[in-house]
Amino acid sequence: MLVLLDTLNINGALISVDAMNTQKKIADKIINRGADYVLCVKNNHRELRNEIAACFTKVSRDTPEYLARYEETDAGRGRTEVRRYRQLRANEWITESAHWQGLQTVIEVERERHTSKTGEPSREKHYYISSLPPDVKLIAGAIRSHWEVENKVHWVLDVTFNEDDSRIRAGDGAENVAVIRRFALNLARLHSLKDSMRSKLKQAGWSDKFRSEIIFG
Repeated sequence: MLVLLDTLNINGALISVDAMNTQKKIADKIINRGADYVLCVKNNHRELRNEIAACFTKVSRDTPEYLARYEETDAGRGRTEVRRYRQLRANEWITESAHWQGLQTVIEVERERHTSKTGEPSREKHYYISSLPPDVKLIAGAIRSHWEVENKVHWVLDVTFNEDDSRIRAGDGAENVAVIRRFALNLARLHSLKDSMRSKLKQAGWSDKFRSEIIFG
């Protein structure tokens, strides 16, 4: 990711990454190159995630007027999803924020899904950090766009690599293999052959010449 950022002109851009790339050195690079970030925080930064969750709980109870809120709903194919965004300035309750260059705000997203099959709602919460000042609608758009890209990539990976059937679980194996699959997917996409992804990868397995073209361009 650091090498990729060095190759791009990101000045003035808003960069969003998944939890695997939520790293202090990546935040540093984004800020130093004149861009802003929205970074997903999961259990790979457990202390930061817990501090953010606790801060939202406290502010919701004591000073809810400090929360910026936005809500949106998507419906289709027998499914309805409601997303509730809440944004808050990072404060002294989030001690970890001092270690992230440029961090200004934290974000909580609650996703509530309803399906016509079960009728039972499912809920999950996600947390983010951002170098942007409070602008919850802008943040919502960035997070939604990131999810849309992730969903498209996941669909291709599942269809092409049967990713959902993978039995790799030990250590960092699943994340490492996911990175390799995405790298292979992007290399294959860059090849000029107009064919399906599955067909390209099959040909790469059959032909040393075609595989070299994909890898080396």
